Amino acid sequence: MQIHHLKADKFIQSSFRDLLMRECSTLSEDNLFNIALATGEALQNIVRYGYLFEDAHEVRLSLECLDKVFVVKVMDDAPPCPVEKFMHRTLTPTEYGGMGLTIIRKLTHTFDILPSSQGNVTILVFELH
Repeated sequence: MQIHHLKADKFIQSSFRDLLMRECSTLSEDNLFNIALATGEALQNIVRYGYLFEDAHEVRLSLECLDKVFVVKVMDDAPPCPVEKFMHRTLTPTEYGGMGLTIIRKLTHTFDILPSSQGNVTILVFELH
């Protein structure tokens, strides 16, 4: 499994889409769309809430296509994510945000964030159709 590096900046979503299209163009359009949208939201959350839009950060990620699932693992070096504040709650979208987690949950089979003192690992598992 190859590890990819993306600059953690405001363009991270489009950088990920480019990577996904280069590495996984054989997936269906629907699968590519769902993976790009949900993973892009997760990456944007890392940039916004983990790195606070600070420059000079990057994330490492792996893409793995298994039999009927596609797995994206994102590793960051941001402070440990306070998952207890939002992972197991239903958030009401507001004009300031809140749609990203809803989108991620809707499009993934499973979605987890594993915090540690060295950073976080975000795992998104997609069922392939």
